[in-house]
Amino acid sequence: MSTIIKRNLLILMAFSLLACGGVKEDAKGLDERLADYGFRPGENIDQIQSYRISDWTYLDNRHFMFSNGISEHYLISLKNRCDQLRSTEALVFKTRTNTLTKFDEIIVPEAGVSKRCSIESISKLDRAE
Repeated sequence: MSTIIKRNLLILMAFSLLACGGVKEDAKGLDERLADYGFRPGENIDQIQSYRISDWTYLDNRHFMFSNGISEHYLISLKNRCDQLRSTEALVFKTRTNTLTKFDEIIVPEAGVSKRCSIESISKLDRAE
């Protein structure tokens, strides 16, 4: 094998190992992450009327939570992985009306093409006791 091919294979293997190391999520489960913020999962709901986002928090590549004003908090579960959630500062909800439902999407703005992620379910969060 030529020296160039060996070197390129070595570089490829090094990048593969780095990529595998970066993919690992925190070992905590979703319930533990929610508990870290003082919440526990509540009931699933079909929609949120006249929602507005005052703050949102990344939980993992399929879940985030947001507050709707002062006292209401919700968990959004996505149908598929949305790895761009980890590094974005902004989210856009793509809805058909001013009601957020599980048939809507979130858009993660990015340079170039924005990532669309479909909502699987919406749950109201309860305060952990």
